[in-house]
Amino acid sequence: MTSVEPSSPRWGTTTKALVALAGLVLLAALLVRFRTIVPLLIVAGILSYLSLPFVRAIHHRARLSWAASTTIIFVYWLAMIVLASTAAGLAVVQQLQALIVTLQRLLEGVPARLAALSEQPIALGPWTLSLTTSEIIPLVERGLSTVEPLFSRASTLVAAGAAHALETLAQLIFVLAVSYFLTVDHDRIRSSWTGITIPRYEQDLSRLRTALAGIWHAFLRGQLLIVLIMAVLMTILMSALGVRFALGLGALMGVAKFVPMVGPFSAGAAAALVALFQTSNPFGMTPVAFALLVIACTTLLDQLVDYLLLPRILGNSLNLHPVIVLVGAIVGATLAGVIGLLLSAPAMATFLLLARYAYRKLVDLSPWDPPIDAIRPWTPPVLPRLWLRRRPRVGTEPPPAR
Repeated sequence: MTSVEPSSPRWGTTTKALVALAGLVLLAALLVRFRTIVPLLIVAGILSYLSLPFVRAIHHRARLSWAASTTIIFVYWLAMIVLASTAAGLAVVQQLQALIVTLQRLLEGVPARLAALSEQPIALGPWTLSLTTSEIIPLVERGLSTVEPLFSRASTLVAAGAAHALETLAQLIFVLAVSYFLTVDHDRIRSSWTGITIPRYEQDLSRLRTALAGIWHAFLRGQLLIVLIMAVLMTILMSALGVRFALGLGALMGVAKFVPMVGPFSAGAAAALVALFQTSNPFGMTPVAFALLVIACTTLLDQLVDYLLLPRILGNSLNLHPVIVLVGAIVGATLAGVIGLLLSAPAMATFLLLARYAYRKLVDLSPWDPPIDAIRPWTPPVLPRLWLRRRPRVGTEPPPAR
């Protein structure tokens, strides 16, 4: 006679709620206690995600094992970090620090420059303009009193990063080690992630996973590529125009590309400010004309990247309203510092997707009719849409309705 195993009793609603609440409290306590490690774990996860296509390519084409392919890629990353820690990396850090200090000094002299401009009339053809800055200067001084502490903090942060080289090296080794083990165990982690199911919610979880994968795929591989391209193009442009700190301005513009509209505008304003107070330029132009030229070229470069590269690289997964992006950037920077700022866009897209799902379920509506994961058409960021209108080709007009 075979004995029947007794069935495990089910938890009641109150028990489930208490266990879920205790788990959330424990998770929040762990995040607060080890908050210094969380950014490093996020960076390790991003590096592992970026390494997967290369590991997969070596694994299939070279017929090597997954562990050997992963080892080859991470040895390559380690070599690149060593190279970046030499001349090139030190040059970027030095230029960024010098750029921040220079901008801080230039901002301190803006009120005096405005006062000097108010005494000199400006001739524009037959018209002569006289600037009245008695009311503008106090407003400028108030704005500068808010901006200058940010530059001093940024300068201190860059200097601290360069000074604590040993601590930075230890963090890089930790990130590489965690990322290596995440990549080696990628299949196991993926099967565990896809194996999470809730009875009667299998379809919902599958579609939510697909939508979230599209959001983070567009950001992690697309946005980082856009940042790298923008940094290189900005460096080349500033070098061609003869603007000082070309390498630092390129790095600044690349990082600023994470925050749409406001980020490129701030980096362009920094480049214009450097050009305005530059003692000379290769074109023999006046400082004001040279600064206007830098503004025009920077704006043109930013718009070309937005129109030609963004739709093809990012697609439509991160088509967020600029206000939502700005609010997310502020909240992310407040909660998680630089990592929160850089990941604010996909985090806001994830939050909005889950919020739409929760709202539909709360009001007893289907989340898939209309689908909450539908991708909206891409819309131009800044330039008038009239510029993008294409005339219909001959013979492509729809037939008249009968």
